[in-house]
Order: sequence, then structure tokens, then C-alpha cells
Amino acid sequence: MGDDIGTAGVPAFYCCYLLRSIPKRLSYYIGSTPNPVRRLRQHNGLLTKGGAYRTKRQGTRPWELAASVSGFPSKIAALQFEHAWQHPYQTRFIKSEDRIVKKKGGGRSIHQRLAVLKLLLHHPFFKVMSLVVHLFSEDIQRVWFLDKYKLEAPFIHVEVDEDALSEPTGEDEESVIEHAKKNLRLVELFYGRSLKEDSECLEEYRRRLQNGAMRCAICEKIVDYVKDSDSFSSEKELVAFCYNSVCDYFSCLSCLYNVFASDEELRTGEIPLIPTSGQCPNCNIELSWARIVRYSMFLSA
Repeated sequence: MGDDIGTAGVPAFYCCYLLRSIPKRLSYYIGSTPNPVRRLRQHNGLLTKGGAYRTKRQGTRPWELAASVSGFPSKIAALQFEHAWQHPYQTRFIKSEDRIVKKKGGGRSIHQRLAVLKLLLHHPFFKVMSLVVHLFSEDIQRVWFLDKYKLEAPFIHVEVDEDALSEPTGEDEESVIEHAKKNLRLVELFYGRSLKEDSECLEEYRRRLQNGAMRCAICEKIVDYVKDSDSFSSEKELVAFCYNSVCDYFSCLSCLYNVFASDEELRTGEIPLIPTSGQCPNCNIELSWARIVRYSMFLSA
């Protein structure tokens, strides 16, 4: 899986990100990309093709990628999140009474930028996407968990990089460049892991589907992707797998939706239009509905 949009219209990877200038620590930039490694290199002038004009400001290069939000089901969803993060004073995804940034030009501190990120993750439109926040810097992690505006919620999935960087060892050019190289390496490892995890899951699912007829664990309907592939007029049934590597659960996607929706109704008293998560009927681990749907779309393409 590369960084292109799949035939089902689902990106293999897409994230929004927060950059911070290494020499000017109070300068930030918010953007989005299907390939954070390539984009970070563009921002730092290592790649001339691809723009990144706004990060060419005098004295701000090189930049480090401080935080990312990934798991978007489409490029459009990522661009909506990016725009809302950039314009917190007017976005419809934050209620007027909840706004931390109330006017254009405000919200420049790291506390405010991360607080806006949390507010966006609270909105139902983004909440059902089960987005993942990844933090690459020790001081960014401290700000996140300090939670100055008291906006933390247990449903926000946060990944803390084990090798997160501390502050640059000095202000000289050599120290700044070394810090930038280490940050780029962290982003490379993160991006590679993300693609590999999805690729390995999809490879295993395709292998199982190539065996032919499979029975839904819920309605017992027979699904045969091999047979459907031979028929130009037949649309493939959307299917669901458990992504626990030791679980062999398989069902129609619609059947699992009914299970997740019913379980969420029991927990909350409300029938969800889109469930956020649910337990695998076979192994009982918590599964992200958005992730299951994303895999299902790739498999049916």
C-alpha cells in the first residue's frame, strides 16, 4: 500500500499534522498530507517539488513534526479537519460556547492548539472516525497530558512515541540540524509502521477470501469473493474481519453493524447512526468500527 488514493476512494494513509519550528520554538504550522515523510522534507526544503511556501519564512527552517492525527476515511474528511484546526474561531465543528479561540489571529500557544485538537475530536463527525493522535516530542506530550483546558476524554486514542525527542541540545546550526534529522527518522518509522500494519492485515484477509466460500458468523450467509470476481455484474458483499491476529472472526459488514449498534444502544440508550466501536463476537476485544469499514472498502475494490 502506497500513499495514493485506493480504487474505493479510501486513502491508504492520510493525516493532519502540527509542525513546530526548531530554531523559533513559538512558530507553528498546521497541514495535511497522505505522506508525512515526503511533506516534512518539502517543508524543510529537502524536496523542491511540492510547494510548502508558508514554511519558507526567514529563520523558521528546519521544522519538526510535533503531532499528527491519522485514520481519516477520505481526503475530504482530513481537509475538513485541517481547515477547522487552522480556523478554530469560526469552525462549525466547535460550539460557540466551547470556543477557546474566539477571534482571528488568536490561539497561537501550544496549549491552545492542542486544546482545539481535543475539541475537534469531541465532535460527533470526527469522533466516529476513531482518529489516532501521535505525539513525537516530550514537551508536546507534557502539554497534552497537563490538559490545561480540561478537555481530555477516554475515547481519544493517543500514541506516545517511545523515542520522543527532548529539546535540541543547543541553538547552533549543528544541533538544530541533528534534531531535525532525528525527528524525520521518527516520522519515517511511524509512517512505515502505519502502512505495514494495514498492509499485513489486508494481505491476510485477501488470502482467506481466495479460499472461496466463507460463512458469515452471524447470519450464516455464504460469501464467495472468488466467484464474485468472475462475475462482472455482481457486486461484492462488504465483509468484516477481526483484526486481532489470533482471531478468525468473519461476517457480513451489515451483520456486524447491527451487533455494534445494538450494543451501543444498550450502553447509551440511543441508537447510533454510526457506531464508534464494539466487541468482536468471537474474541471480545474492542474493535474500531471505522477501521473495520476501511478494510472492508479496500477488500471490495
